[in-house]
Amino acid sequence: MSGLKQITLFRIKNNTNFEVFLKGDLSEFSHIEPNGDFEGYIKFVKVPAKKANQDQIPWLRFLNSGLEKKFKFQASNLYPRAIMALKINGGNEENDVCYAAVFGQHGDIFLNKDHIVYDFGIKVAMNICDVEKLKRIQTTEHEAISRQTERQASIGTRLGVFNIDSETELLRKISGHVKEDFKSLIKTFQGKESISLAFPNDKNVDWTFLIDVCRKLEERFNSKDYTETELKVYDLFPAENDPVIIKELDRLLCKAIIEGNFDAIHLAPPHFLKDDDYSFCYRERGKGKNSLETFEDLNIKDLLKIRGRNLDDLDAPKLKKWIIFNYCSELDETRSLWNAYQCVVAEIERDGRSYILSSGQWREVSSELKATVNRYLKRLNNAFDLDYLPSDVNIFDRHDGKNHECIFNNFAAQKCPELYLFDRARLEIAGKKLYEMCDLLHSDRSIIHVKRFTSGSASINHIFTQGRFYAHAFVTEADCRVQMAKFVESDEEPINASKNKSNFLKILPKNKAEINEKEYCVVFCILHEKPSLSINDLPFMSQYEFMRSHRFLTEDRNFKVSVVFRKVTTGN
Repeated sequence: MSGLKQITLFRIKNNTNFEVFLKGDLSEFSHIEPNGDFEGYIKFVKVPAKKANQDQIPWLRFLNSGLEKKFKFQASNLYPRAIMALKINGGNEENDVCYAAVFGQHGDIFLNKDHIVYDFGIKVAMNICDVEKLKRIQTTEHEAISRQTERQASIGTRLGVFNIDSETELLRKISGHVKEDFKSLIKTFQGKESISLAFPNDKNVDWTFLIDVCRKLEERFNSKDYTETELKVYDLFPAENDPVIIKELDRLLCKAIIEGNFDAIHLAPPHFLKDDDYSFCYRERGKGKNSLETFEDLNIKDLLKIRGRNLDDLDAPKLKKWIIFNYCSELDETRSLWNAYQCVVAEIERDGRSYILSSGQWREVSSELKATVNRYLKRLNNAFDLDYLPSDVNIFDRHDGKNHECIFNNFAAQKCPELYLFDRARLEIAGKKLYEMCDLLHSDRSIIHVKRFTSGSASINHIFTQGRFYAHAFVTEADCRVQMAKFVESDEEPINASKNKSNFLKILPKNKAEINEKEYCVVFCILHEKPSLSINDLPFMSQYEFMRSHRFLTEDRNFKVSVVFRKVTTGN
């Protein structure tokens, strides 16, 4: 009895040979001869670690259980890792399926992950899970700020308890307990690009059992059972696994980068960061080098301006060679975090279909979702004639050599006596000065948020999220209106000094009963440098985020909503 109680499995893309998805020369692997059910290869190596021997390692006993020539292991300063690659007989070559099982720390180092099926683990997990007994959820929020979030429950519980926003958060990892039908095979699971399984205590896991498990997982991978549960939202952004399509998407991505077209491209951390105190850099700390430029946030323009970057023949493999580092000031050293491709967040149109790249994985935007957004935007009348918001303002600050939205806000407030400047007014609510309720407030009850459209949908989606959040706070939190009124009363900024403050104070009542939401308008003012711009010209995920905000503000609440686009000039 091997004593193996857990295993991690990757599924390999169809029609991919061992030579392609395994790293290194196959002559360095132990070959498992075909036996009618499967064929395979095993690679076993030793790495520095603590004292151990084969009797202490259940997975090594498992590998040896099917081999005549056993792997021998005993060491005081080494520990083993291994990979087991299997081609499972599907009746003919077209139906054969390859899997890779990895063992020990970093056993997947021998696996070329360009050839794995990225949604295998998550799809299997959705189809075997007991939806009432989920334990952990990890998501990516592509459209807003590309953040990673993880929720855990002390006991198994249903998806709704995790408070997932099913319209914006892309499932990346789930774990929990299996449905009754699978309890004889699997105890618990964790599904992401791979599937990690824990087996029942009384189960003897040998090679025959593993093949049976793989065949069951294959059936679960192809199942659509999850569409009958809350997990059906996964299909709004299904993973793309076709290598031909992925290659073309990569080509279009690199073409846009070469041309400097960053309207739908930006950088973001691909993994959940527990510590917010990160400094990023795009080259390694070298000996004898006195200076190293570091950055608080990832920015694709900073990535590309590093000396020696050659964009002429840019392709996906080159992006994957550009490393992004974390800089530790205490130790004055760098540590590699990710490659650039993993950090690129992008939207690409191909043959009338929309795709998004996030965390190194392409996903297609479902035709159902695109149709929903298109229908919603077509029936809207968002445009109001807000002629007090100016055009062609130069937003360049000669002192710091950068372009700023605040210059537009100052100019607009200076020219219009009915506009009150709130930009950078941090209102204290619940003891914290965190809230910038709006950029401008008009006496006609327009609450105006201003944002410049620069690179990637993340640069503009924030304005829609912000407008939704603060409008809700304006109505529901008396302290919010009180603090806004206090700011107006005590404000001594020259730009607001000559304004009739009573006109603004009367639209900021303390008593909620005095607020008629239908009289207020939330205005999204988007600055741009293009000849023209409309809501239909924004990246799809921005349109999507606008739809969600508009729907909330007009249906869940009773605000009017307007989007205005203002051309600005930049540079000195």
